[in-house]
Amino acid sequence: MITFPLRYFLVAALITISLALSACENDPVADTAINAEAGFSDVPVNIKVGEPAPGFATTNADGQAVTLAGYLADSHVMLVFYRGSWCPYCISHLDDIQALFPDLAKNNVQLLAISPDDAQDSQKTAKKFDQPYLFLTDSNLAISDLYGVRKDDKLPHPAVVLINQMGNVVWYYVGEDYKQRPSAAQLRQVIDQYL
Repeated sequence: MITFPLRYFLVAALITISLALSACENDPVADTAINAEAGFSDVPVNIKVGEPAPGFATTNADGQAVTLAGYLADSHVMLVFYRGSWCPYCISHLDDIQALFPDLAKNNVQLLAISPDDAQDSQKTAKKFDQPYLFLTDSNLAISDLYGVRKDDKLPHPAVVLINQMGNVVWYYVGEDYKQRPSAAQLRQVIDQYL
């Protein structure tokens, strides 16, 4: 039998855990950002809708060399820049995006998740999800610099860039607020609207 003080402790612990978990959920972005034909950013960026996406080469979570052009040869690409595996808001966003994978497959869109994490941390993150994420390493933030999404010397801003198979940027979102990111439902709308 649970004693009276222990019962209160357990209830308080459950409430604390619930609050901590719910505090890491992302807020969806404003509809104006989703419907912005010129893309949306509240920070300066190096990309424009209708122009070629900056090409890059890096390594994936398995340490293999990959290029943006290699993915564009077979599909459209959605880049998701996130801060790292340590960021609960980033993991929450990647978890939310899992619901989008059937739409990505239907529309021939390859999702590439890009962070400063090294290959080992990227592999650990990949194991958390049951969908075919491709995690790319941007440890020196060179890709973040190409797209203009670097926040500081260690992190990118949260960003999503949709690139058509011709290699042109068709939509993007870059936000200063790391707690606010496009939801899976909003990204589904973006794919339907811009591809």
